[in-house]
Amino acid sequence: MTNLDKKNVATVLGYAGLIPFIAASAVLFTDNPGLTGPALYSLTVYAAVILAFMGAVHWGVAMQSNASSSNLQLVFSVVPALIAWLSLSLQTPRNSLLTLAVSFVAMLVADIYAGSKFFVPSWYRGLRIPLSLAVVVCLLVSAWRVG
Repeated sequence: MTNLDKKNVATVLGYAGLIPFIAASAVLFTDNPGLTGPALYSLTVYAAVILAFMGAVHWGVAMQSNASSSNLQLVFSVVPALIAWLSLSLQTPRNSLLTLAVSFVAMLVADIYAGSKFFVPSWYRGLRIPLSLAVVVCLLVSAWRVG
């Protein structure tokens, strides 16, 4: 598979991954408790899973490198999963969503750093920026809604 093919597949899958964020956030505006409760739960859990997944990208990067910088990549890989797990145990859904939103911003900074050091393909940063911003908007709008 060429780098262009990989970029195209990653782009399609990345944007498809936004569907649960957008759908669950939209459902929170229906004022139907039979729907909003499950949507809030699924949004929070999905965000935690995806945050952990984003960290795992850095694990893969670190495993491909013998450079001392790979230690930082290992940190970038594990901390998001720990924060995702912690976010699921916070007392209010709003706090969980806000913690996840801040964590996605931090993960984006890590992704941009990885791109600037050429740890990831050049196209990766361009993909991560709009996807991460969309996720953060969904999480913040949802946190405001459940306020």
